[in-house]
Amino acid sequence: MASSSLLSKLLLHLFISYIVLWSSKVDAQVEETSLKLMRDALEWPLSVSLYSDLNDNEGEEEVDGEEETGHSRRSLFWTRMRYYISYAALSANRIPCPPRSGRSYYTNNCFKAHGPVHPYSRGCSRITRCRR
Repeated sequence: MASSSLLSKLLLHLFISYIVLWSSKVDAQVEETSLKLMRDALEWPLSVSLYSDLNDNEGEEEVDGEEETGHSRRSLFWTRMRYYISYAALSANRIPCPPRSGRSYYTNNCFKAHGPVHPYSRGCSRITRCRR
């Protein structure tokens, strides 16, 4: 009888110590993850501008500096980029060329355009299936 109570106490002690040790590992992992999230959040800029000066080179400097630290993938979204829309694209009466027509999207009037669709010549191979 004494051996069974000793065995049960030993099993109870092992079970409690296992739970205590396991929960401390989980706490350490949670705290480490939350610190990473806070560090990432603090590195993000408060505002992102889509338009910047033509002579602005801050985006290039940031990418070069962050490639050394290994955080360049995350920061590519926040680098300044310049977007331009032409006046022709903004006009209401402009219809873009269909994507599979073979003509450039920027052709002035693709439905009235004459001539070959691909006026350039290129090298021939089985992969490219060039025109002859």
